[in-house]
Amino acid sequence: MKYMIVLGIRPDIINYQPIVKELKKRKRETVIVHTGQHYSYFFDELFFKQLKFPKPDYHLKIGSGTQAQQLGKLVQKFEKVLLKEKPDIVFSFSDANPALSAIVATKMGIKVAHLEAGMRSYDWRMPEEKNRRIIDSFADYLFTPTTGTKKNLLKEGISPHRIFKVGKLIYDVLNNFKDEIEQNDILDKLKIEKNGYFLVTAHRPENVNYEKPLKNIMSALETIYKKYQKEIIFPIHPRTKKSLKKFGIKISKGVRLFDPVGFLEFSKLEKNAFCCVTDSGTVQEDSCIFRVPCVTMRISTEREETVQVGSNIVAGLNKNHIIQAVDTMVNRKINWRNPYGKPDSAKKTIEILESKKDEIKQPKVWWEHPKITKSYSISSNVKKWKNP
Repeated sequence: MKYMIVLGIRPDIINYQPIVKELKKRKRETVIVHTGQHYSYFFDELFFKQLKFPKPDYHLKIGSGTQAQQLGKLVQKFEKVLLKEKPDIVFSFSDANPALSAIVATKMGIKVAHLEAGMRSYDWRMPEEKNRRIIDSFADYLFTPTTGTKKNLLKEGISPHRIFKVGKLIYDVLNNFKDEIEQNDILDKLKIEKNGYFLVTAHRPENVNYEKPLKNIMSALETIYKKYQKEIIFPIHPRTKKSLKKFGIKISKGVRLFDPVGFLEFSKLEKNAFCCVTDSGTVQEDSCIFRVPCVTMRISTEREETVQVGSNIVAGLNKNHIIQAVDTMVNRKINWRNPYGKPDSAKKTIEILESKKDEIKQPKVWWEHPKITKSYSISSNVKKWKNP
């Protein structure tokens, strides 16, 4: 059976690592396609290197652009790859634009496996919410991380036989690289100690492309530093850096900005933080697994399980609400359960797909099916019908 993996941004590279490892272990034919949405060293090559990820077989070089421009280029270029490679199944991960490659595959009659299916923020401002809803509606196999995400799909009328609860791939990754993360020397380089700092990320367009929410975030960080006297460690996204300069927002004392770091460095920072303050989705998951308090600077989250178990608070973007959420989380007992099962999600996923090999490899269009042997014609002796 021939598998195809499509990736394009940092979380894709990270989360596909255990899938690629499992396929390699089973000696399965695998084609890797990079859409090229991220193309800087820190958002691309460094992660391939640290995660020991094989070089992609194809690079579509889509780059940046509007939503429509990216999707248009993806459809045109990915179709050519599918026609050439003819995979049996295409993996679509989560909800970023590269995942929309699944639309091209399903139009061509190729089976689609959606990883991290069923995640819902119910926030229609988010492009990701639209993407994940679209892919879940037609994917042949939907692999959900939690019971809650499985229930989301069932509520939407998706057939149970298409849904499989397997846990979180990021749990696999953090387990696979636990020794490398522990041995990383980023704390020494930054001269910080365990539990001695807040780790901050902010990159979402609705948060940093506009002056008011970005000012609220920076003002909240200033107050948090004054209150706790713990340094604010802030690996800054290029988009956020550009906006700070554009709006003339000054960086207060105690907030240390620096360029993005690699997977191992960032995971070490997450694991040893006093508290994570973020608008990222993956940081909510990582901090839950690492048992580090988290505050999410958004009005919604698709990681509802982190809120349910008590590892995370969704604070919104009001300065006072962010500060109150931090106060709550740093004083909360770290006794939450891990909602993501065991670090064996990749193994479960591939075992399920392998068990459905005959189903996946059946003819890709209905008229090629060997059981269809007779033709159908319209009879001339049809009674007149009535308008129902």
